[in-house]
Amino acid sequence: MSGFPSTGQSRASINASLADARSRDLKADGRAFAFIYDAGGETRELARETYSACMSINGLDPTAYPSARTLELGLVGACLELMRASEGAVGTATAGGTESVMLAVKAARDHAKKARPELLRPKMLLPVTAHACFHKAAHYLGVEIVPVAVDATFRASLEDLRSQWTDDVILVVGSAPSYAHGVVDPIEGMAQLAREHGALMHVDACVGGLVLPFLRDLGMPVPAFDFRVEGVTSMSLDLHKYGFAPKGSSMLLMRDRALRDAQYYACATWTGYTIVNSTTLGSKSLAAAGAALAVISHLGRDGYVRLARAMWEATALLVAAVKARPELRLLAEPDMNLFAFTTTDGDLFELADRLAECGWHVQPTYGYGPSPAHIHLTIDPTNAPNAAEFARDLESCLVGLPARMEPPQEVVAMLALLGDEANGAALEPAMLMASLGIKDGVLPARAAAIHRILDAASPSLREQLMVLFIGELFA
Repeated sequence: MSGFPSTGQSRASINASLADARSRDLKADGRAFAFIYDAGGETRELARETYSACMSINGLDPTAYPSARTLELGLVGACLELMRASEGAVGTATAGGTESVMLAVKAARDHAKKARPELLRPKMLLPVTAHACFHKAAHYLGVEIVPVAVDATFRASLEDLRSQWTDDVILVVGSAPSYAHGVVDPIEGMAQLAREHGALMHVDACVGGLVLPFLRDLGMPVPAFDFRVEGVTSMSLDLHKYGFAPKGSSMLLMRDRALRDAQYYACATWTGYTIVNSTTLGSKSLAAAGAALAVISHLGRDGYVRLARAMWEATALLVAAVKARPELRLLAEPDMNLFAFTTTDGDLFELADRLAECGWHVQPTYGYGPSPAHIHLTIDPTNAPNAAEFARDLESCLVGLPARMEPPQEVVAMLALLGDEANGAALEPAMLMASLGIKDGVLPARAAAIHRILDAASPSLREQLMVLFIGELFA
């Protein structure tokens, strides 16, 4: 649709157009090792039915929509139990992990303002492996990030954490696990340090909150990460990842109500009704939250344990396949079912292209700090049964893999103009996209050349390029 329609279209026509648009989307067919979190057909259908049934619920006013309160309290209760919270703990349903994190940082900032009004530059101690949404929250909320180094296993360094401490630190962040490498930070040590200094401690369990407890049920040695750890004051966990709910469903859990009060926003200084929002949204859909509660009720603890077992067995198979090949190197032993590997001498991005040609979707990731460019794999219930086939294709794709290649210098020189304020504006986005083989927002079938360019670019230039790309995509 290129503009506002002058006449209405039929239901069949609209559905046909939507089906055509979706025909090129990533499929939940067991061939994708990123973005997909799917527990299978029956669970998916239940989520779709419940989502539709809850579409009209508006969480803006739970007195007008008491079902919003019922659904949210159901989710909060289930998640607090899963995170082994004590009495008095509370929670909020949010629209995603980024919103959960934004609200956790806001709560820490506003809590600190009340407790320590003399603070002018609140700081957050953030491992370099923490999710980018913490940087986004810091940018939006005026909190300074103090980067924390990681050790050889990509876990936060307690020694560096101690050395970076200053009196204006209000929040410490740990991952359970970090997305890139699948490892859990030393939460106990981090929380103890935060507690000693009177700071808050947030655990980002967005990716692991609905897996790690069930791996623990299976007898695996899961590192301590939840509210049983003294000093952990807030946690985020995504229901639209391994909770298998539709997108737009996450949870923010707080150890006590006083902290959650700092998360809220209220306003009476206008001529309309007095508002109070628990999240960044005003009108708040409960469709995804309702579907999440339905999925949790349907699968139950035994269902999640069964899926966690299947995903972990597939992970163990794939990790073993990587470790068996001298051309590959596992970046870290994962604590759950996602991990990263790189090549020892072959071209990583050529390997990613070859895997794509075999029908697999993997996530090439660029180097930053101690983490080299790598391929990230996320294992879910749909791709777990295909782990052995993927391992065989991975082995075949390594045959004759060329040595690492450098990006074309003329393209690198052209992109350097972006960093030059005088010449950057002269670089036409459409011309740049065409030179990289990007058409109608779609990367070329073989994208290794683009990945090499982005990997060679500085982080700031990489950010500029991605802004330019997305801007052109929606031009």
